[in-house]
Amino acid sequence: MEENVILSRETKATTVMGKEYVYNGLFAPTSVVQLGDIVQTDASFLVLTMRPTVDRDKYCSLLKSNTIIEVQRQTQAYDDNYNPIGSQQFVTVVSDVICFAQFVTADMRQSDPGLLPTTEYVLVLQTSVDVKRAQDNNPKAPDRIILDGRAFKVDAVDGIKYPNLLHVQLSEDTR
Repeated sequence: MEENVILSRETKATTVMGKEYVYNGLFAPTSVVQLGDIVQTDASFLVLTMRPTVDRDKYCSLLKSNTIIEVQRQTQAYDDNYNPIGSQQFVTVVSDVICFAQFVTADMRQSDPGLLPTTEYVLVLQTSVDVKRAQDNNPKAPDRIILDGRAFKVDAVDGIKYPNLLHVQLSEDTR
């Protein structure tokens, strides 16, 4: 559905991340935009926050997407006695997922104590994407994310950090 939006960069940003990827958006009160939606202009944006203005407009913080990923899941065939047949393989569960990816730096580790020691990248993506939490799936076979042609293992999926969005931690996949 086409709507009008007024986009501006975050003016108080002091980091490259804030200057390049964080935007403000102003939508009409009748807009159907909601938290976690993807807004398509010449670029794609994830809706992080939404606050009504005194005029009832929808004032949003938007995160500009910077990559497209693929989610894969490990599968195994079994015989009638539940013995594994052949080797495990990864099958694509969902592809062409628009998201935001960020390489984890030492500065990020200091400011976010929730990052795992092995995390190399964090992703922000929609909750509608079928990414299994490591504890939901077989812990020995967590999902795999293909990011920029490289395979990464899903270590943690946080659905609380951002409303209607997932915060996913990835580490190198050596399987």
